[in-house]
Amino acid sequence: MTIITFKPKSCKEAAYALLACMQQQPCMKTGGSLTECLKSEDVEACSVQRNAYFLCKRSQLDMRTRIRGTRVY
Repeated sequence: MTIITFKPKSCKEAAYALLACMQQQPCMKTGGSLTECLKSEDVEACSVQRNAYFLCKRSQLDMRTRIRGTRVY
């Protein structure tokens, strides 16, 4: 039995998850912008969402993934 996974065409889910996590951080609550808060070092709570968004965007640009599809082991 082969498991087939499809790569999403957009990273909306990952972007919304990152935004929701960042809105709960004190940097955003004090009126800082999203880019300023992402650059700050104290946002370790959202590192999982940030990494997931990065990997999603990178997979869209990787030609090996675009031609062969996502790897399923």
